[in-house]
Amino acid sequence: ILLFVFLGRACTLPGASAGIHQYIGIWDMSVLTENPEAWSLAVSQIFFSIGVTFGILTAYGSHCPREWHAFTNSVTISLSNSLYSFIAGFAVFAGLGYLSLQEDLPIDELNAAGPGLLFGAYPAVLATLPGGEHWVRLLFVTLFLLGIDSAFALTEAVLTVMKDTVLAQNKPRWLIVSSTCLLGFLIGILYCTDAGFLFLDVVDFYVNFIMILVGFFEAFSAGWIYGLEDQLRSLGWKPVSAYLFGTFGSVIIAS
Repeated sequence: ILLFVFLGRACTLPGASAGIHQYIGIWDMSVLTENPEAWSLAVSQIFFSIGVTFGILTAYGSHCPREWHAFTNSVTISLSNSLYSFIAGFAVFAGLGYLSLQEDLPIDELNAAGPGLLFGAYPAVLATLPGGEHWVRLLFVTLFLLGIDSAFALTEAVLTVMKDTVLAQNKPRWLIVSSTCLLGFLIGILYCTDAGFLFLDVVDFYVNFIMILVGFFEAFSAGWIYGLEDQLRSLGWKPVSAYLFGTFGSVIIAS
């Protein structure tokens, strides 16, 4: 709901059309060939957004019944994530167009990447609404709850693995949960220091490539170790054939 409120307001502000034109009206396909890092950043963004390679989907999937429609739900989640990300792009760039007009700067020169976008562009657009300060408060409360929700998911991924190990099988769950949360809290203190942003940039840079590597080994394990026959037995021929067509078809079209 907050996304569509932001979208509706941003698109009615002066300068919004210039921002939207910057989003979908300017195409530079040379970036895909001249900047290989763009591909890894795009993959990492999708992995972050959906939660692939974090162990979250594997942990929650282990609790689902065997007759669960994994393929249908996976496609639904992936398409929904991409759709809402595309819609959010209109809201963001419309807001950037407004800020560009207000500050008399080109959009490329705005400090609107990462924290600058979250703590600058979003509040500036929401503040133009009637009762804008309350909308800004709602934004940060939503972000706070989103962070807690993400922490639940990440913790569950770790707990599921630990409970399957020999060392933790006989340990009470509260002890494992407390130990995991305490360790995460101690590590998180690093980000509260003066060098917190430096740690964040370093971790963000290396995690991007680590996720791609983990994703490669997960795909290798599913295809070569788990095997095609077991996939057919678990999912059926139609989902597997659709996946194979999408994988090899995209390579053929791109070539």
